[in-house]
Amino acid sequence: MAEVKEINEKQIINIDEKDIAKVKEFRAEFAEVVARIGEVEVERLNAVMGLENITALQTNLADKFKSLRNGERTITEEFQEKYGVGEFDIENGTFTPIS
Repeated sequence: MAEVKEINEKQIINIDEKDIAKVKEFRAEFAEVVARIGEVEVERLNAVMGLENITALQTNLADKFKSLRNGERTITEEFQEKYGVGEFDIENGTFTPIS
């Protein structure tokens, strides 16, 4: 049993070493979990930022793709006005009209 000392109406009780160890272990585990929660939150924020960057890149690439498709239509229309309807062989620099 724990030793009791009396000091002017107040008692001081020495806590058993096993109980002190139990509380210290609990506090250490609690601190570890709290620290890990912080680490996980930082990882989550990094993932969110990474996803935002990917989304922005995807949007930029989609916009560029649409612009290129519009440019392709413009070039096709210009070629058709100049050469007519047919097949273009850019590698050989030839045009074959479709009858």
